Amino acid sequence: MLLAVAPAVGAAVGASPAGDRTRDDTITRTFTASLTPETPGQVEIRMAFDLPPDVSQVTTRLPDGTTVRGTTGFEQTTDGYRSTTDSPSIRYALPVNRTGTRGHEYADTGVWAIAPTPGAGFSYQYRGSAPTIETNYAIDGPGVVGETMLYLGEHTTYERTTGETRFRLVVPAASETLANPETILDTLGAGADNLELGDAAGSHVAIAAPTSVQWGPSGLARGSADFWVRADLPVNAANNVWLHEYVHTRQPTDTTAGMRWSIEGGADYYAALETLRQDRIDFAEFQQFLGRAARYDGAVLAEPNTWSDLFVPYVKGRLVAGELDRQIRVASDGSATLATALNSIDRQVSLSAFYGAIESAGDATVRANAERLIETASTPRAWSESQHRAAFQQGVETPTATATATPTPPATVTATPTQTPTETATRTRTPTSTETATEPGTTRSPGQPGFGGAVAVGAVVGAGLLARRQK
Repeated sequence: MLLAVAPAVGAAVGASPAGDRTRDDTITRTFTASLTPETPGQVEIRMAFDLPPDVSQVTTRLPDGTTVRGTTGFEQTTDGYRSTTDSPSIRYALPVNRTGTRGHEYADTGVWAIAPTPGAGFSYQYRGSAPTIETNYAIDGPGVVGETMLYLGEHTTYERTTGETRFRLVVPAASETLANPETILDTLGAGADNLELGDAAGSHVAIAAPTSVQWGPSGLARGSADFWVRADLPVNAANNVWLHEYVHTRQPTDTTAGMRWSIEGGADYYAALETLRQDRIDFAEFQQFLGRAARYDGAVLAEPNTWSDLFVPYVKGRLVAGELDRQIRVASDGSATLATALNSIDRQVSLSAFYGAIESAGDATVRANAERLIETASTPRAWSESQHRAAFQQGVETPTATATATPTPPATVTATPTQTPTETATRTRTPTSTETATEPGTTRSPGQPGFGGAVAVGAVVGAGLLARRQK
């Protein structure tokens, strides 16, 4: 008899991990979420197991703050809830409302909810070969299941596929987007096609968050899949939060403290550059957006303790990221970009790894400039339009893992009053969240950066996946 511990969360995707194995050796766990209008601020979760014959016992541990409402086949023990039956289940109330300094990161009003996919750690005893684990998510009632986020409530879904990238834009009945939903999909689809960073293949749920609650950030991305953005934010602005959150799903976020700035700074820079590329802003607006870094001349990006406020990595970080991108393009005669350097790093992004990648993509001079801009208070000035043309209009082809995109088809619009999809997990890491803070004077919505906490333990497959924030 062997004992194993499984991770708390499996990220939902659309395919089973079992491969050529049968369901007879698969532990299937399904989380079904439902609204509880009588108790806003929480949702009800039913976690049900379907155990194969060789698994004799399962023990689950619920997250802190939950309230058990009923069990079938489980009995409470000192270390959680244990069952020796083949199809036990447990119902519990799960708090959804999570707040940062200025407001909500996730919210439930009783009528609608934006929540991370739920998770709960469990262990099991088995004989013979180790079983596979499949985690499914479903919604009882109208809603949308993403890989890392859930939306519960009445809504309309707009879909767009470009190449290997699929977007589902969820507009709650309680929301009215400032930008036309098709326009939001246009900017996201073009971003998926043009962004050289990371891998474009994947499915994303983008939620237009109702503004009836006080959100802390302007948007939040969780893992490499899903994100929400305040419904009242534009796409025709250098501070394009829709693209910023999407960039978070493509960029590396496992960094050392010295490179932490690159997460928000990189997302800000690439979102603004892509918005300029799409002719949604002119160069003067792009240049002005980058040029705000002068207010943080005393900050050292590699030393977070020198940051006078939480906007430093956004404001100074985006200018430094952009300047390094420009210098690499010039040094390489257009054959490489900052994305070339980042894509070549296959481990944690540290200062040394970043500098080495910068030198390989550009040259020793670009590396020396990177060291100065990141490890001292030196602040570059935003480049001119003529410098931009010289560096960015060279037809750079940057090798990435991204598949070549096909032309974007028209978006399909589907009203979904009772959508209850179930999707299957193949990964067992816990996504991290990335928030986007709203810079003073840049948009009309308040916000502040901060990280949502999602933690899982896994002795069999476990490790933590990071969640990201956007500005």
